[in-house]
Amino acid sequence: MSPTFFFDAGLRSLMRNPFFNPTRPILLEGESNFRLLDGREGLVVTLAPNASIFDRPGRSVCRWPGTKTLPRQNPHPPPRQSRVMRELSIFLHMLCGGGDVLLNRITTQGEQRDILLTAGEGNVVEKIDLAELARDGAPPLLFLQPAYLCSSANVVIQSIPCDASVMSWARALYVYVARFPREFGASAILCLSGRTRVWCERLAPGESRDFALGNVIAATANIASTLRPTSKCHPEDRVVNVADRKHVDASRSCADDDIATRALKDRIADFFRAARVLFESIRAREGFFLCEMTNPSDKPAFVFVQLNKSGFYGGSGLIGFVIRFVSALFRSSHLSMGH
Repeated sequence: MSPTFFFDAGLRSLMRNPFFNPTRPILLEGESNFRLLDGREGLVVTLAPNASIFDRPGRSVCRWPGTKTLPRQNPHPPPRQSRVMRELSIFLHMLCGGGDVLLNRITTQGEQRDILLTAGEGNVVEKIDLAELARDGAPPLLFLQPAYLCSSANVVIQSIPCDASVMSWARALYVYVARFPREFGASAILCLSGRTRVWCERLAPGESRDFALGNVIAATANIASTLRPTSKCHPEDRVVNVADRKHVDASRSCADDDIATRALKDRIADFFRAARVLFESIRAREGFFLCEMTNPSDKPAFVFVQLNKSGFYGGSGLIGFVIRFVSALFRSSHLSMGH
């Protein structure tokens, strides 16, 4: 074998290395960089000295020496809670996916280091710059809990209950909301994982789109969504009246002050509306209903869909397991559409 063969073999091995990057950035202290791999099956995160990111447990494949993991960390400023409230939050998380969001925090100690993350079996990564969405005027982003892969340290992530609008596409009791405090930097990266490519659809004010159930993994908070039977045509000639729409700004449901001041009967009514939407989604086989997602606000909205779906989500926790089990019974029997 000639020396050219060994040189070519070594060069190919180097190019296959996910950490190899001829233009590897040199970051300042506290910065982070997210680079997608070919095929979007994973990504390499470069951390500057004294920098950190949050990631989903079990997705870190390889890390350079000089990094450490702090498990079960809050990706938002933790409020002061009594011991009873902390135990209640843990119980709520185990029951239905609510409570505090607890993720891994990966930090560097003294030098710039690289971390390799996988999107998961059969999944691909979608990198979203929340600061760029905010510059376009978009509100915070709501997304499914299992779609989360990783995020930069300046992204605030919290768990919020679903109202009837969010329930129609999330089909779970709780979703995550990602906010970007503008004072924390010029970029805020959130990485989601979906099945065989994630597509971003931009909705101008007043625009509407139809999406298949189970394909939507994220949407901005100013989206108003409803379930519609596939036998009914989309009302293309309808003019969206912002003043008459009940969910004019769905981001209001994300504000703690608005939630605290709402009347109890309104919250109970919203709960039953959301439960009815979830039940309709559970008992209907895929293809009988679709999501009509409309932007009734005066700001642009964004919807992220995965081209292939894995199955009925239903949420995390014990209640999520029960929802998936009941859904499997409905979809494998003749009870689905009331026959």
